[in-house]
Amino acid sequence: MKVEIRSDSVVIDGYVNAVERNSKLMCGKDGAFVEKISEGAFSKALQRNKKFNREVRVLLNHNYGRQLASTNESTTKIEEDNIGLRCKCEVRDAEVVQMAKEGKLAGWSFGFVALSEKNTDIDGVRHREIRELELREVSILDNTRIPAYNGTSVEIRETEDFIEIREIQDEMEVTSNTTKEKKKFNQKFEQRFLKIRANL
Repeated sequence: MKVEIRSDSVVIDGYVNAVERNSKLMCGKDGAFVEKISEGAFSKALQRNKKFNREVRVLLNHNYGRQLASTNESTTKIEEDNIGLRCKCEVRDAEVVQMAKEGKLAGWSFGFVALSEKNTDIDGVRHREIRELELREVSILDNTRIPAYNGTSVEIRETEDFIEIREIQDEMEVTSNTTKEKKKFNQKFEQRFLKIRANL
């Protein structure tokens, strides 16, 4: 993420998601999974949005009450290139400008609805490939959020969840690649995730 601070605004430029790249291990209603977005999925979504005159909003931390910009404005550009989904926008929100000055902007994320996906089991872990989607928003994240992708961001969980879930993800990086151990880790991840959620 490149941040250019101006007198009363900030220009933010970076990749919201790199296509064809696996996320970290995440957990949803159907259990733990790894996710990636197919090349071209964002381009198709943006074309549909343009055809039906639907804007893509730029939010702070996925909060629809904190809209910072949108594709209806000339200062916002969202497109897919050969790397992935890129967003460049100028934000005049005073709080975001101040966070930029204090180095508290952490990265990007986005909100979407999957229209077409393929699920496969690889060594006991479900892999979810999003082939088509409806892109609803991209979000600028502050330092209270932790991305599920290395270098970019996708589905963001509550900060409280990640206090322990991040530790579990770190364990995965040093776990053996055997199918048996991955399945065991997957079960452990789901159990601890559900326990955290129940206590929130």
